Amino acid sequence: APDPRGGGMRIFTLCLSQMWLWRLLAPLGGVPTSQIDLLRRTPSVWISRVCEVFGSRMWRADNYFYYAYAVGRWDPHCCPRYLRPEHYEALRSSAHRVALHHGPLASAAASRDDFTVASLLDSMDWMGDEQIAEQLAALLPHMAPAGRLFWRSFGVAVHSPVLAQLRPTLVPEQDRVGWYLSQWVARAHPPDAPSVADPAEPSGFRRFLCVGSGYAPSNTLVDDAAVCLQLARHALRTSKDVAAFYREQGPRYDGFREALLPGRERLMRFGLPWQRRPAAWLSVGCGTARDLEYVLGHVRECGTRLWLLDLSPELLAVAQQRVDRLGLAHQVTLLVGDVNDETLPGLPPRGSLDLVSCSYCLSMIPRWRTALSAMVRALRVGGQLALVDFTCRSDAPNHWSQKLNQWWFANDGVFLSREHTAALQQHGALRTLWFHESERRVVYTPLHATTYLYVGLKVSDVEFDWS
Repeated sequence: APDPRGGGMRIFTLCLSQMWLWRLLAPLGGVPTSQIDLLRRTPSVWISRVCEVFGSRMWRADNYFYYAYAVGRWDPHCCPRYLRPEHYEALRSSAHRVALHHGPLASAAASRDDFTVASLLDSMDWMGDEQIAEQLAALLPHMAPAGRLFWRSFGVAVHSPVLAQLRPTLVPEQDRVGWYLSQWVARAHPPDAPSVADPAEPSGFRRFLCVGSGYAPSNTLVDDAAVCLQLARHALRTSKDVAAFYREQGPRYDGFREALLPGRERLMRFGLPWQRRPAAWLSVGCGTARDLEYVLGHVRECGTRLWLLDLSPELLAVAQQRVDRLGLAHQVTLLVGDVNDETLPGLPPRGSLDLVSCSYCLSMIPRWRTALSAMVRALRVGGQLALVDFTCRSDAPNHWSQKLNQWWFANDGVFLSREHTAALQQHGALRTLWFHESERRVVYTPLHATTYLYVGLKVSDVEFDWS
């Protein structure tokens, strides 16, 4: 059937779908590519919104934003409310209360301690996680007890795990501009936030700025070749012995996986609830405890008690060396065992943990449903679950590239499945705080694997119905 939109609209829509073109043109309009990249996974939503803006929104009689652009002035019947005759005098009488500030947000925030609203517009889109943490660490201590933050975004979801820790609410209404796909409101000081001894730092977001050890493992080409050989041998085995698989790789483990397993640093540094000073943390499938290096300063400052759990004694031996070298032996307990064994001696009591994490492990556990249930039960209500792992793209799970990835990874005992992320997002005891997918090339191959990062809040003790 012919397209009723006509040739001109089809060409317009085709141009809108070319993200490379937007990345090329965006800087010319002062828009950073980081903001354009937020549209990468949802181009259809973006195209629909732009068509709506040009097709109807900008022509509405009360849309003073586009009217001023087109005509060069406002009209008494098409202007902001504060310029209308019934409101203008009130505006003029309060003009002396407006203070202009030229400089960074941190210095402006320090001018007073009772801000009730902080409108950040789309500035958060322009920043990385560390910059966002810096802004919030500077701003939140100067917000009033009932203060709120507002921001808008090119993305359809919260793009930073740091912002997600504010637990924002999506604003259903759209503004007159229409270019932004989402708007968010969050309380500066949630009622369930823990009390902090230092009154100058009621938010605790400064802890996101703690630093790790600076450890950066690397392998020689010979080391990587040896690991690839072990991967090939493991793939050819009819019976997958995971413990033997990792025993053979012990000393080369970290170096090879530094590029193979992306997202761990981001999750550890910015996805975990450091602003709430987690007291008890269980790391499932910890391996050599590489994740601990990312958050050495965080763990020290928070005094977090950490349990490291893994099936491999050989990898835990490396982890023990790492814990001793970092001076954390008094805070860390190492346990050899299966997460499905909830009676394992040494595990903290069920329902007592503030945090459970699992890095690239759930996809390797045959009884993953049981393992996920055990992790959720280990958390107290209000605790958080954080995972990073491989998956199939949510927007193209049946694409041939995803089928190829599934076959490739399955040869090494890694099973990519959308069921994992679906279970996390649909679990009755969990509320998703942040979920993010991205692609990255698998080292030494032409494959591009999809990884997900998930942070969830335990809201009840209800058991998930796997039926």
